[in-house]
Amino acid sequence: MDKILVELKAVSFLSDEHRAQVLNYLNAAGYRLGLLVNFGHYPKVEWERIVL
Repeated sequence: MDKILVELKAVSFLSDEHRAQVLNYLNAAGYRLGLLVNFGHYPKVEWERIVL
């Protein structure tokens, strides 16, 4: 499957709850790859690649 789940956030830092949310979305959608992107982390965008 060639699809990527993208979760956008605007928080001061990413927590384990945010990562768990992406994992739950991946399981529900049947996808294997997700990107967790945080625009609230000053001064740069913070992102994580999550593989199921």
